[in-house]
Amino acid sequence: MLKKLIKYNLLILTLLFVVGNMMISSYKTIEPEPNADSMIILGAQVIGEPARPSRTLRERLDAAIPYLKANPNTKVVVCGGQGGRETATESSVMKNYLITHGIDSQRIYEEDRSTRTAHQFTYSRSLVELGKTVIVTSDFHMLRSLMLAKRSGIEDVSGLPAALGKGNRDKRRALFREPLALLNSFLFDHPIQ
Repeated sequence: MLKKLIKYNLLILTLLFVVGNMMISSYKTIEPEPNADSMIILGAQVIGEPARPSRTLRERLDAAIPYLKANPNTKVVVCGGQGGRETATESSVMKNYLITHGIDSQRIYEEDRSTRTAHQFTYSRSLVELGKTVIVTSDFHMLRSLMLAKRSGIEDVSGLPAALGKGNRDKRRALFREPLALLNSFLFDHPIQ
């Protein structure tokens, strides 16, 4: 009986990973809507002293810059508070990176309180009127992010996935972590008030 139970649980877990990764992969090549009113770039770890973007965060920012340059009226919200091992808020590091790469500081809004994906959308909505919005995050994270954005009341939303480069450790971790995170967010992540 115990062997059978273990076997079925392993089968269910395997199906979760296979189906989850298939769903996640279908969002890796979506295109953002042009001329968005706003863009939300989701935070990721910052490293070092002085703080700089991690490879994953830099990939997100580098994906956003061409869109922002091609759409000069799009406001941008950079998201992320300061984690326990970080020497600055993710949003401040992101803002500095964008300015260094030619994005006008007047277009950039800092959401510096969030420590979870679900909160980034709620806090962003309290900063600025979003309107038609493009979400920028890592390709593996796009499906969950779009779901959470819509749950947070951002209806007119599209995505700009940042492909993780070869050798990025987060790519391997995402294959295992993201299907579980997607299920957890589907069941438990709801907007905060």
